[in-house]
Amino acid sequence: CFLLLKNSLSANPIRTVTSITGQTAIYLLLDSLFCSPLHRILKMSVFIHLRKVVGVYSFYYSFVQFFIFSAIDFELNPRWLIPEISQKLFLQIGLMALILLFILAVTSINKVKISLGNWWKRIHFIVYLITALIIVHITIASKGNYIKPIILAGIFLIAMILRIPPVNKMSIKRLPSWARDLNTKLVE
Repeated sequence: CFLLLKNSLSANPIRTVTSITGQTAIYLLLDSLFCSPLHRILKMSVFIHLRKVVGVYSFYYSFVQFFIFSAIDFELNPRWLIPEISQKLFLQIGLMALILLFILAVTSINKVKISLGNWWKRIHFIVYLITALIIVHITIASKGNYIKPIILAGIFLIAMILRIPPVNKMSIKRLPSWARDLNTKLVE
């Protein structure tokens, strides 16, 4: 909306908006991967509450990106969509990641989560595969400009390193009172 109001979308506004929604989706997904380590390190429960919300927003932006691509750019015309997707590997990978994100979004609904029991946590481990798929999707789509995919892969690598022993044992001994108060206010 901001770019539209500034009249600075570009010569191909559909491509610009598709790119922006996709970038927002991966940024949110990476943010969600840092919630658990931050919760563990800082002992602030607000990060656990944020993890689900940020992850679901990542799905939302991914879906909006696919909607713009399929409905606005290709007018939901299967004679245009099917050849486009079948000929471009990065679109196939992106679609696979979107389907997997949909599964995570649906299983994040509290009733579904409860009904899945222990399976819920196992299902949600695919978030790491999804993130890798999206980074591959972005790498292939970037057509030789690999700076952003390398940065995203580096951020993903940091998120993964924070999960392996002994790094995953790091935490601060005592949370400052202002941080405890902030956590309490944010959780309320």
